Amino acid sequence: MLRYPWLQPYYDKIINAFEQGYGHHALLFKTEQGIGGDELVRGVAEWLMCQSPKGNQPCGACHSCQLFNAGNHPDFYLLEPIENKDIGIDQVREVNEKVAQRSQQGGNKVVMIKQVDRLTESAANALLKTLEEPTEQTYFLLQADLSASLLATIYSRSQPWLIPNPPEAEALAWLETQNVGKNVGKIEEIRTALEVSHGRPLSALDMLQQGLLEKRKQLLRQFWQFYMRRSPLELLPHFEKEILFQQLDWLSAFLRDALKMKLNVPEHWVQADFLQAIARFNQRQSAQGLLKASQIMQQVRSDLLQINGVNQEIILLDGLTRLITEVFEPEQNY
Repeated sequence: MLRYPWLQPYYDKIINAFEQGYGHHALLFKTEQGIGGDELVRGVAEWLMCQSPKGNQPCGACHSCQLFNAGNHPDFYLLEPIENKDIGIDQVREVNEKVAQRSQQGGNKVVMIKQVDRLTESAANALLKTLEEPTEQTYFLLQADLSASLLATIYSRSQPWLIPNPPEAEALAWLETQNVGKNVGKIEEIRTALEVSHGRPLSALDMLQQGLLEKRKQLLRQFWQFYMRRSPLELLPHFEKEILFQQLDWLSAFLRDALKMKLNVPEHWVQADFLQAIARFNQRQSAQGLLKASQIMQQVRSDLLQINGVNQEIILLDGLTRLITEVFEPEQNY
């Protein structure tokens, strides 16, 4: 059984297809981050590698299972970006050569490709040839974010499985079993963490276990001071390198919620526990200003992801300064 119950129905359908003889040789898993997609893909891989499966479960005892669980199965190949660089043609060629040979353990060969959307064009083309004419007992498990853009040629040669967030009730019930919901206050924290995490239960669990809800509150309070005093120094020192992108997401969600309130959009609120602060902030801004503020924060996040070797503080300072000069000061008489 998988650790995350919302993934079990997908696993069962995939394995049942293989048991009935019509499993696809290339499965494409598109999942949201923070819902445990790796668990599903590895579960399917383990079943395919097992030499004595018990129904839809790997036996866990055969030599192949032992090798797989030890992380050194010679017929299991993992491709993924190295040091955040795209997956290159040399990586694909190496795997192509290996899967063209006989299985070392006499069973299936499985290639798992994480972030398949990160294949370079030449690497993707090299992979396509193998996907079109796979060798016997060779399976490809391709993984990408739900929003990732893939080459149509790869998509068309795979069987796609779109794995959305679990229903809210199921996610909340699971989180309450993780020793984080002991009383009414804790249950409300769980609900808030799930909302802030956009319905992703593993991300919510991480927030709860690392005390990130409190850090989020502190950051949003400092954002208000930054807004009132028009000083980046009110906010800049409170960014932490380890959780920087989460912090940027919290601020962006605050701005988007303010825009939704301005436009009377009642659905998909993320910072519902900050409604009073959002309302106060929203009253002083125009819809155009809030949209501009959201765009600035998105640009900051994008720059931090893409620009290497540049001091993070410089990019953050530039973004905060733009919020003041392009949004807050023009809107002060709104």
